[in-house]
Amino acid sequence: MNPQELPIRDIKPLLPIPDISIYLFFGLVTVVLLVAGVLVYFLWKWWVKHRKADPRIQWLKQLDAIDFDQPKKAAYLMTKYGRLLAEDKRRQEILEQLIPKLERYKYKKEVPPLDEEVKRFMKLFIEMSHDAL
Repeated sequence: MNPQELPIRDIKPLLPIPDISIYLFFGLVTVVLLVAGVLVYFLWKWWVKHRKADPRIQWLKQLDAIDFDQPKKAAYLMTKYGRLLAEDKRRQEILEQLIPKLERYKYKKEVPPLDEEVKRFMKLFIEMSHDAL
């Protein structure tokens, strides 16, 4: 068939295509902002939880929580955290006087209650550690 003999067909008008690209753009931006906000929130919580804290503060909290009614546990805690906190000369001197007095409350099954002098030395050391921090 000859191309000139082909019947001419009417050209149809263009069909209207709904343009929703602006809605898709705003929807995508909203989703990205929500995901970024949630991500920032969880990163902030993780950072607050894991940031480096001064371990001396934790040690001092342990000394503050000493129960003087349990002399054996108090003697061990005071020795452990006292050695870690004794940074200046004055606290080292107090600890050197205190540790031999604490020896009678360690290494035994039954121990006597803490006497007032030992309690006073322990409280003095804790107060001095508070002042130093």
